[in-house]
Amino acid sequence: MQTPSIVDVLIENITTDQALLKDAEAKITEAKEEKAEVVDRLKDYRKEIAVIAKYATDDQKEKIEALGFDSSDNNNTINTVASIAFDIVVKAKDYKIENGEWYEAYKKICTDKKEEPLSYTFFNIKCRTLFNTQRLIRTKVGDPKSSREDIISLNGRPIQKEEEQKEKEAPKKETTKTTKNDKTPKQK
Repeated sequence: MQTPSIVDVLIENITTDQALLKDAEAKITEAKEEKAEVVDRLKDYRKEIAVIAKYATDDQKEKIEALGFDSSDNNNTINTVASIAFDIVVKAKDYKIENGEWYEAYKKICTDKKEEPLSYTFFNIKCRTLFNTQRLIRTKVGDPKSSREDIISLNGRPIQKEEEQKEKEAPKKETTKTTKNDKTPKQK
């Protein structure tokens, strides 16, 4: 049996280490993907806490804060789904839309963004913050067991852009003709 030369040993070591490096890179890529998924879930939890913290007991709030989350009731925070849903209502004709159409519009936006839409039920759960903060109003229509026909409408009217507001508020210039008989008496 012939002993391998030093060059053969070096070639075998390089081949082995290249295979180990390839395996390690695959594990790193997989770990990064897993980390990204976990980070996304934690972001969602943060948004959910902002919505449901008002229902937590003092003990539960302490536990939430111990985990590094803010449990203070923050009505200005709105989750991404609710934000998209609110924009849909604002863009709807007369600021009203059927709940089923509302969900379909949300699904289309998700599809366009190449994101996975939530189910109808979870979509409505995520949008509760819009009703709790009274940004939107739900009017029950049709079957009391189904919410698809409910009318979702904006509470109030949207704030207009400054330019549109100025145009509406600016007094219209009236052109009047004065005649000799239209003189006002002079005060002494």
